[in-house]
Amino acid sequence: MSEVGYEQMSIEGIAARAHVGKQTIYRWWRSKSAILAECVLEGLILPSQDVPEDTGDLREDLLGWLRRALQDLGDPANASLLRGLVSAAADDPDLAAVLYERLTGPQEATMAERLRRAEAGGEIDSTLTSTAVIEMLFGTIVYRILSRLDVGPELADGLIDTLLNGLRGDRRNS
Repeated sequence: MSEVGYEQMSIEGIAARAHVGKQTIYRWWRSKSAILAECVLEGLILPSQDVPEDTGDLREDLLGWLRRALQDLGDPANASLLRGLVSAAADDPDLAAVLYERLTGPQEATMAERLRRAEAGGEIDSTLTSTAVIEMLFGTIVYRILSRLDVGPELADGLIDTLLNGLRGDRRNS
């Protein structure tokens, strides 16, 4: 995958590199996305596990996290990896649960705690749950990667400001 990217990777190519027939590969894995997912779960390929810091400034914490995530995903190999993981999760609900538990879950838990502290400290006043906020951020990233839209770090400012305006109850344009 690191040589050709997920989209160009094929079962035939994997079998050739392993010096086995395609049937051998298919005995162990249903698809190339299942192979990719197993590689991630085994730690052979691992996306960034970055979580927001807690500097006391929620905007800066979220901006820093999102900019790093978008910068990582600006690398075509990492974007390809994310598309492959989404494909793997879409193909197999059990695999989706394991990928969520090992990859997304820890980030979500840390971010949820950071949002709870921000609410307790008066930085935000919102009826939105931390899960909804996290889904908005992660969903935007996944949507842009799947749509092959720009994911440059400059996207972070507008997204975080819009999100925080909602979390602070700013309704200027309502």
